[in-house]
Amino acid sequence: MDSAGRRRGPDTVQRLLRIWLWINDALILASSAIVTGILARFIRRYHEHGTHAIYQEVIAVITLFLYIFAIFAPALKVYRGYLLPLNLALSYLWLTNLIFSSQDYSGHRCHYYSPAYAGHCRLKHTVQAFNIIGFTSLLSNVVAESVMWYRCRDSSPGTAGGRVGNGEKGSAPLTSTPGPTTGAPNAPEAANGTRV
Repeated sequence: MDSAGRRRGPDTVQRLLRIWLWINDALILASSAIVTGILARFIRRYHEHGTHAIYQEVIAVITLFLYIFAIFAPALKVYRGYLLPLNLALSYLWLTNLIFSSQDYSGHRCHYYSPAYAGHCRLKHTVQAFNIIGFTSLLSNVVAESVMWYRCRDSSPGTAGGRVGNGEKGSAPLTSTPGPTTGAPNAPEAANGTRV
């Protein structure tokens, strides 16, 4: 409802969802770039970096690569929440990133893990903070993409309300009655052997 008490149209809701998705995608891209940069520095400079740092680096690099392209998806008119499985999978991976960084870098443990005895607690806490931002943005994307997919599914032809079809825009019914449009003769034509 807007200030005048009118309901918002589907275009306004879709536009707001697309803006929200774009903001989340930008946050995810920035978080993965920052985590990639800091952890790449640790891995390059120190031989004792641990498996948690390598795991976090791999997930951040994969996310960075995918979101360089995915950031443009909400701007496309044909986009209807198709990145929901990707966001769901990456949200679990970033949750693991967050758990690993919390185990390694929280409190005074940052001196002893990934890389050990190297200090850099501020950078390690930065990795932890951007893991939180990346995870919450991915989780928010999952919710927004679910809403977008659900709204687009209900508004597309051939899905609900007694309409027939396979859900694709402009699709033909899966079953039809014989007649002039299908090429099969109807009952009167079949009885006298003629075809129109």
